[in-house]
Amino acid sequence: MGLLRAVAGSPYSYRLLLKWHRLLPPVERLLRRFSRGRIGVLELAGLPSLQLTVTGRKSRIPRTVTVQYVPDGHALLVVGSNWGLAEHPEWARNLGATGHAYVDRDGHRETVRVELLAGTERQRAWHTILDFWPNYALAQERAGDRTFRIFALWPDASTSPEGVT
Repeated sequence: MGLLRAVAGSPYSYRLLLKWHRLLPPVERLLRRFSRGRIGVLELAGLPSLQLTVTGRKSRIPRTVTVQYVPDGHALLVVGSNWGLAEHPEWARNLGATGHAYVDRDGHRETVRVELLAGTERQRAWHTILDFWPNYALAQERAGDRTFRIFALWPDASTSPEGVT
């Protein structure tokens, strides 16, 4: 895994991924299907990822997406980078419209409280994120004027995921 992470972490490789990012979701779905949800693209690269399920703000239909996260104390930080494209990813728009979501990680499902970070909290989180994965800076450059949304996901013991005991 160290070699794959080194390759994925190289700015040159990451720039290639930014150009070919549309190939990754089908590969991700295929890997998840054949591994029964245990392995995805990010795990192959040695990066921490989670399955984030959030209800659509318009459709009210729960949608699940794989996202990279950065551990930050008791919180998990997720970045709405959308590969540096001009628009926010739909999952980030949906996450910003709700106060909670569901996270599947390491075979464990939990409800999380969602906090959109702003101001000094966002700035501190951004530095934490860049220390962990510097390539987010390349994606931010590519995004131009769009500022990535950064969310802190906090464990929420007051509720449990539907259908999970």
